[in-house]
Amino acid sequence: MGKVPVSKVAELRKRVGLTQRQLADEVGVTESTISNWEQGRNSLVWLERVAKLCHALKCTPDQLIDYIDPDSESVSKSELK
Repeated sequence: MGKVPVSKVAELRKRVGLTQRQLADEVGVTESTISNWEQGRNSLVWLERVAKLCHALKCTPDQLIDYIDPDSESVSKSELK
């Protein structure tokens, strides 16, 4: 039998000292969504695919996306912070 993916969201959240509420606010989702991610109930397959995509492309998840302002020139994510 192959390996089964396990969520590390809770471990990483605790490592940086955030509550589920704080992480939810930071990410723009509900606290229950964070709880579901931590329990591996939602989107774990999607996260696994993102990880595999990053591995294949030798990139980080941040490098997969960028942001543009349709009313002006291209704006990178780093400029939004």
